[in-house]
Order: sequence, then structure tokens, then C-alpha cells
Amino acid sequence: MTAPQAAFTVVSPGCYQLTGAIGLNAITRLATDAAVLFRAQAQRGAGVAEVDLSGLTATTSAVLALLLECAELARERSIRLTYHHLPAPLARLAAMSNLLPLLPLAPAAPSQTG
Repeated sequence: MTAPQAAFTVVSPGCYQLTGAIGLNAITRLATDAAVLFRAQAQRGAGVAEVDLSGLTATTSAVLALLLECAELARERSIRLTYHHLPAPLARLAAMSNLLPLLPLAPAAPSQTG
């Protein structure tokens, strides 16, 4: 059985989820999909977008490249993009590559200890 194809899903206006295993062969298609989503959002005058990353099943440098490309696509359209639920392995990869500051991440939720 093959893994589900990686995709952006519209959850609600301006809210998206990125899911699946993203390999190098999917980057161009997903970047094009993001450009279409952000272009439509900019045309509606919506200046904020959020992407939930909790559905990612692979965390490779290809995913990191896609997230950086999407951040640039959003910036070019004056959209303030925020990523939520960055998988820990991807956060480590971004940190080791000195790219973590370039990712527009949501603030970490406070831990609830008690």
C-alpha cells in the first residue's frame, strides 16, 4: 500500500493543514498549490494564514525547503503566515541548519505541569 499523497487541505478560510509524506518529487506541486491558495487569499483581502503541520508523516530537508518557500510566497503577497505544530525532528533539522529563525512559528504553548 502506498502512503497518501502530501497535500494542503483548507480547514477554514485562511487556515490550512499540510499532511502526508513530502518527498522531493512533491515540492514543486505543493509550492504551486500554496501559491494558488495564498493568491486567492490575498485577492480576498485576508492578510493572515495559518498552517497546521501536525499531519506531516515525514520530516526531511524537503519539507523544510517547502516551508521556507511557502513563507516567501506568503510574504510576497503581504500575508502573515504562521506555522503550528512543527514536528520536533523538523525543528531540530531547522535549528541545526540555522534556519529556525526564518520559519514563522506560532509561540509554543505553555506547558501544563501540576
